[in-house]
Amino acid sequence: MGIEICSLRSAELGNAAHVVIERDSGVAVVIDPVRDVGQYLEVAVGSSVELVWALETHVHNDFVSGSRELVAASSIRLGASGEADLRYPYEQLGDGDDVEIGSFSLRVLATPGHTPEHLAYLLIDSSGEPQALFSGGALMVGTAARTDLFGPALSWRFAHDLERSLRGRILELPDHVVVYPTHGGGSFCAVGADSALTTTIGAERVANPLATARSSRQFVTRALTAGPYPAYYARMRSLNQAGAPLLGPKLPAPPALSLGEVDIWLAQGALVVDVRPAESFRRGHIPKSLAAGADGNVSGWVGWLVGPERPIVLVAESDGATQASEAARQLARIGYDRIVGFLNGGIETWQAAGRELTHFESLSAATLAKRLDADELLPVVDVREAAEWHAGHIPGSVNLPAHDIPGTKTELPRGMPLAVHCGHDYRATLGASLLERAGYDQLVVLEDGWEGWVALDHEHQRSDMPFEPHEPYEMSFEPHEPHEPVRGI
Repeated sequence: MGIEICSLRSAELGNAAHVVIERDSGVAVVIDPVRDVGQYLEVAVGSSVELVWALETHVHNDFVSGSRELVAASSIRLGASGEADLRYPYEQLGDGDDVEIGSFSLRVLATPGHTPEHLAYLLIDSSGEPQALFSGGALMVGTAARTDLFGPALSWRFAHDLERSLRGRILELPDHVVVYPTHGGGSFCAVGADSALTTTIGAERVANPLATARSSRQFVTRALTAGPYPAYYARMRSLNQAGAPLLGPKLPAPPALSLGEVDIWLAQGALVVDVRPAESFRRGHIPKSLAAGADGNVSGWVGWLVGPERPIVLVAESDGATQASEAARQLARIGYDRIVGFLNGGIETWQAAGRELTHFESLSAATLAKRLDADELLPVVDVREAAEWHAGHIPGSVNLPAHDIPGTKTELPRGMPLAVHCGHDYRATLGASLLERAGYDQLVVLEDGWEGWVALDHEHQRSDMPFEPHEPYEMSFEPHEPHEPVRGI
């Protein structure tokens, strides 16, 4: 192709930004950068090229855009849809415009659906042949991005927009065109997406369930099957339109805090977020701290459960500066800038000072089965999503999705152990930490989760019961929260 494409993944978001490099002319373009932009500048320096454009496919709901950071750091040009309504200087792009990259160009395609202002960028070579498509959320590996971020009143309209964008524009491209989505596997914007970073138009035309839908009604039905999304999404679009505070190319590392400094922050209402692995948290943790291991999606869960104004103290491993920095980086990507520091020396510092630790019992699915078979009073709390529970669950279990625990009115039994489980153990430990905050003090975590239960070849139940509908939404072009914001965590 005469051009290089470097994709940098943000694993916890399930997203990727793409740097398009044209060495002959010494220029490069980055598409959908996240907030910590040093990584893109490093790619440019390592490739001996100059970044000249930062391009946005749409106003993002799941992360803070890094385009303004790149403009501030390197004076590049920022391009986005003329309908994006950004409140800072940018070059307004529309359908049919071309962005030049040496002898190549990026043709702007209006592809509304995921959002109303959505654009895709078609890479065209010097002979006029299309070679690659940077599709944002308009087409992904095995699906496309959700169309319900503006509430159910508009979800059908945007699903029909997506259908027109896909069938009338994108899938009309030649089979060989390589597709580079922004959203991918693991993104709440892209439930059902494959984890692969790229695909082709030909492969998606044959295998993508949206492409093979036999009718418009079937397309919409398939497009609108996504589950809930984190509460922080409701703030992110307006934050990106207004422009998040600039932090510089390299995010500042959180400082190490003494125990006395942590006490001061706790007295001021700070929340302790423990970013160690789930197993370490279960063995011993600061009472009523939130389990959100840096080996998983720290930003997704904190963004779902905690307001951005609340100061956060991190607890990492005893030598956990790197672990704390990773958690802070994830949180900065969604606009959480009040990470006041991490406890120096970790949980050992807390314990050495004679402070109280709490722990959760761990047990296997096999042990749980034996205890239930012995008629032990051991209620089972399944903290997976409702769709997961309906697809199959331990008989008699209570479904209480983790993100609903702080605001739930369900009264679980007290004065006896509660067995908490998810698919494996990350969400289960998180859910148990939320139940501890709600006053439950005999918590047991199923360490191999639903996977372990199924592996025992136990009978399990499925449910065809319909889901409860969401509360009505107002007609609005601002995204709504999928539920009431959590207070008091």
